[in-house]
Amino acid sequence: MQRNLILVLLLLAALGAAWALWPRTPPLQLSGTVLKNPRPAPEFRLESASGPVSLADYRGKVVLVFFGYANCPDVCPLTLNHLAHIYRELGEPEQLQVLAISIDPARDTPEAMDRYAKMFHPSFVGLSGPPKVIAKVAAGFFIYVRSDASGYIDHTSTVTLIDPEGRIRVLYGQQLVEDETAMLRDLRAILERKGRF
Repeated sequence: MQRNLILVLLLLAALGAAWALWPRTPPLQLSGTVLKNPRPAPEFRLESASGPVSLADYRGKVVLVFFGYANCPDVCPLTLNHLAHIYRELGEPEQLQVLAISIDPARDTPEAMDRYAKMFHPSFVGLSGPPKVIAKVAAGFFIYVRSDASGYIDHTSTVTLIDPEGRIRVLYGQQLVEDETAMLRDLRAILERKGRF
């Protein structure tokens, strides 16, 4: 009996030591706002110039989602320009996709929005759709949208990072996107781990 107890204790000690020495991947230290409890990104089906697109089409890739519009005079072209520069600095990785979703579907046809996104980089995909669908998708990503009589649309300028399994993992505010260095460092680390956090 006593011998069995000693064997069990030795076995438990060996298992504890093995667990303590087992190599672990340290958590990523990211500059963006990391969601501690990532949630599935809202699924959508929108239109690009080449046809219907859903978020599920990009499973297995890291996806950056930005909501904007083609007539945007300020934050949209700046953000997409920064994202294009970051994308080029990363070596234009196939495992990263940028989606630009219109918040002005009355003026942005799928063709117009896709053309607008591709002005910044040919691999970027611009999406549009019916106003009610766009409103639902934007709300699912917690994007604030309000237009005025002049046609100017005030909106959240957050870039949302979705992991290869379709979960929202990191949010990047405008300052981090404009900084580029921090976002570039984050994306390098994320892509190095194949999107695993």
